[in-house]
Amino acid sequence: MRAVSVLAVQSPAGWQELEAVGPLAAHLGEALDPLRRVALPSFEEEALPRLRAAGVLVLVRFARQQPVAPVTCELPPDLPADAMRVLHAAQRHAQDGLVLGAQAWDPEADAPAVRALHAAGLLAQVEGEVYGGRYLLAPGLPAPPEVPFDFAEALLPEPGDLPEPGPGAVDLLSDLGSLAAALGQVRPRRSHAGPLLVGDARRLGRQLGIGRLAREGRFEEHPRWVRALTALEALGGVAFDPLTRELTLEPGLEELLVGETAEVVDRLARRLLDPDLRLGLPALRAALRQAGDQAVDEVVFLDLVRAQQREVLFPAWEREGRAVYPVAAGERLVPCDDEGWEHVETRILDKLFSRCERLGLLRRAPGVFAATPDGRLWAGAPGGPPPPVWIGSDLELFVPPGALSPWERFQVERLGRCLGRDVVDRYRLERDHLVGWLATHEVEEALDLLRRRARALPRVVEETLTAWAEGATRVTLTHGVVLPGQ
Repeated sequence: MRAVSVLAVQSPAGWQELEAVGPLAAHLGEALDPLRRVALPSFEEEALPRLRAAGVLVLVRFARQQPVAPVTCELPPDLPADAMRVLHAAQRHAQDGLVLGAQAWDPEADAPAVRALHAAGLLAQVEGEVYGGRYLLAPGLPAPPEVPFDFAEALLPEPGDLPEPGPGAVDLLSDLGSLAAALGQVRPRRSHAGPLLVGDARRLGRQLGIGRLAREGRFEEHPRWVRALTALEALGGVAFDPLTRELTLEPGLEELLVGETAEVVDRLARRLLDPDLRLGLPALRAALRQAGDQAVDEVVFLDLVRAQQREVLFPAWEREGRAVYPVAAGERLVPCDDEGWEHVETRILDKLFSRCERLGLLRRAPGVFAATPDGRLWAGAPGGPPPPVWIGSDLELFVPPGALSPWERFQVERLGRCLGRDVVDRYRLERDHLVGWLATHEVEEALDLLRRRARALPRVVEETLTAWAEGATRVTLTHGVVLPGQ
């Protein structure tokens, strides 16, 4: 197999048009079909600048490989019950497929179960002590069953001292998508002192539809967008080049934003929380889902978690005839009892409440918490369908709050420019933005997105986008095309 660049035209007459600008034979290799030829490295270095100088639009694209079918792993039908229990515990404690055995099971009591999982190819030791070291889970395992919780006894009407919800995770993710699309268009630079250059910030303001930023160019005076940029950098969605001082998008950004809004919020929470805190998310999520528009008594919540799923955070080890917390060799044994719960798990869950409050998923008052609107969405509490997007024949889009997922917001802002941000945001689809989109997508994907979220897609919009795409793809240079051979 070999990867090459391919020059393509829409019709055989296109080759004559290109030859009229200058000879191309020395820069082209084998013909793949009447409309495609392999482009040699010299084409991009010599011929491409000449064509562009003559006004020929050559769209540079990147090949998209067929998605690889996800790996699936079936569980052996004769897997012992203890081994199944350990496997599910390992899955819940794992991060990127890796699990530290001492944090998920008892290395002594559960050693036979670990051996059974290893023999079945479901666990593989990577490093560290046998049974207590780091293990790799087999890819494609079915998800573990949801941990059952019943928090009916903890529910109560919302008290009057609960604060109003502040900025939430959904708004942050929406802004993150908007800013990421603008960064891809502008590629701003930082000054040596740290802030974005004024000229680049003004261009960002025009792309984002923020009049004051477009006029003044002081990005640091806009807390909403500083927060979004900080989140982008913390999540690894933006790279900073110390030589050019440019901010550029990382390839994995779309993986962070893809999916429905509740799924993206959950992914964000898990990325930002410490490993010990993540283990408490299923219990908190179940409580908020069952509460709906009610509140949850913290004390009763903690008691119910202890009574129903005592090992939700830590597995209990059996040492000296009693249950203890996981412990390193030579350290003092700490009993896994009610007193231990108060000193260990209660503090961890309280910290989880605080972090989720900062993420905008919870509102807290002394001894009680309740979900914000974002928290109810994240927890899966019943809600209505998202409002529709409205598209006019003048290529303007009207986007109400909650109408788009973060990924869809990112794509819409790549396809157009924001004209104004208010309760309802306004966008206009633009040809230059569509051309940029076509470097990695097809026009039909953009039309599918608009059809999916809009009440109706005017025919003139569909015809205009299709015509723009046809004009932009008359001549294309596609990198990374995989061909057979060496």
